[in-house]
Amino acid sequence: MAIIACPSCAKQISDKHQQCPHCDININNLDIEDKKRIASEVKLKKKQQIMNHSFIALIIFLSGFLVLYTRTPEQDSVELLIARSAIAIGFIWYLINRIRLLFIKKTK
Repeated sequence: MAIIACPSCAKQISDKHQQCPHCDININNLDIEDKKRIASEVKLKKKQQIMNHSFIALIIFLSGFLVLYTRTPEQDSVELLIARSAIAIGFIWYLINRIRLLFIKKTK
């Protein structure tokens, strides 16, 4: 009895299971082509999730700039702190997501 990773959900399961208890995919009837197809679907979903996070980070970044340059908050105000924080958080989060996306694209 060995522990293997489910091709669909990547959770650890026994090789004696007929189907994955987590995602209910039938493991025994999968051939190599089906496993490759499932792996590519999982990779695509992960890429889409990271791209969605990148867009959210970009929206946070741009909304911080919008508040900073259209409303011109006073020095040492809470509004200025929030705008600068949104810019910093959005920028850093966007960079992290782009790096994660590069690593996913490089792996096969």
